[in-house]
Amino acid sequence: MWKRIGHIAGILVGIGVSAAAVWVLWKQIQVLKYDAVVTQFHDLSLSRILLALACTAGAYLTLSVYDSTAFRYIKREMRFLRIMLVAFISYAFSHNLGFGAVTGNSVRYRFFSQWKVPLVDIARVVVFGGTAYVLGIVTIAGLLILRNAQHLALATNLPVSSAYLIGVGAALVGSVYLVWSVAKWPTISLKGVELPPPGLGIVTVQFAAAAVEWGFAAGALFFLLPVHGGLDYWHFIGIFVIAYVSGMISQVPGGLGVFEAVLLLLLPEDITRETIVAAVLTYRAVYFLLPLLVAAALMVTAEVTIQGRVATRWAWWRRQKRRGRAQNGQTG
Repeated sequence: MWKRIGHIAGILVGIGVSAAAVWVLWKQIQVLKYDAVVTQFHDLSLSRILLALACTAGAYLTLSVYDSTAFRYIKREMRFLRIMLVAFISYAFSHNLGFGAVTGNSVRYRFFSQWKVPLVDIARVVVFGGTAYVLGIVTIAGLLILRNAQHLALATNLPVSSAYLIGVGAALVGSVYLVWSVAKWPTISLKGVELPPPGLGIVTVQFAAAAVEWGFAAGALFFLLPVHGGLDYWHFIGIFVIAYVSGMISQVPGGLGVFEAVLLLLLPEDITRETIVAAVLTYRAVYFLLPLLVAAALMVTAEVTIQGRVATRWAWWRRQKRRGRAQNGQTG
C-alpha cells in the first residue's frame, strides 16, 4: 500500500514541477528577442565550445566508474575499455530518452551477454551500479543544496527550511550507504538480487566519481556562458545541480524544459535571457545530442559486428552439416 502511495506521490510531484516549469518558461520566452539569441550563438567562441566538449567527455568517462566498481564488487574481470563503451552508450541513451532502467540496462544486457557474463552477474552489475549512481548523485546534490538552499526555495516555491531539509535528507542517504559499507551488515535484497555490503574502498571511489561527474557536467554549461561578475564556478554549480535535480524530479526525459526554466529563474540578471538560452541550447547539443548520435553509431556498428559473427557461425554450421551428409553418402 505504502509503495503504491509513494509511487502516486512521485508522479504528482513530477507533474507539479513540470507544470510550474512550463509556466515559468512560457513567461520567460514571451520576452525573448530571437535576433539576440542568434547573435549570442555567433558570439560563442570555438575555445568555449571545445572546453564544453572536454567537460562532456570527462563526465561520460567518469560515469563508467559505476559499472567498473560494480564488476569489482561482484569480483569479476572485465576490460575497462569494454566497460567504458557500454557505460557511454547506456548513459547517452538514458540521459536523452529517460527510463534508464529500460534503455540503459537493455544496452548493458545486450553487450555483457555477448561477452559471456552470466545473467545473474549482469543483474548484480545493473542493480548495484544503478543504485550506486543514484546514491552518489543524490548525496553530492544534497551537500550542494545545503550550500544553496535559498536558490532551491526560490526555484520550487518552498520555504527555505524545507529546502534545507531536502539537502539534509539527500546527504543522509549517502551517510546510510557509508555506514552500511563500514558495518558490513546486513545483506539486502533489491529487485530480487542479493547485495552484500560493498567495501569502503568501492564506496569512496563511487562518491568521488559522483563529485567529479557533477563538476564536469556543470563545467560543460559554465564554459558556454560569458564571464560575468558575481557568477563564479562554485556559485554556478549549486544553481546547476538544483536545475538538474528539478529536471530529474519532473521525470521528463533529459529534464527538457524544467532544467531551462530553473536556470532562467536563478542565474544572475546581468546574464541576459538570450545569452542563457543560446548557452543552454548549445549545451543540449554538446552534452546530450552529440553523445546520443555517437552512441547510436557505436550501437549500430556493434550490432552489425554481432550479426556478422552470427552469420559466420551459421554458415560454418551449414557447411559442417553438408560435409557430414556428403561423408555419410560416400560411406553408404
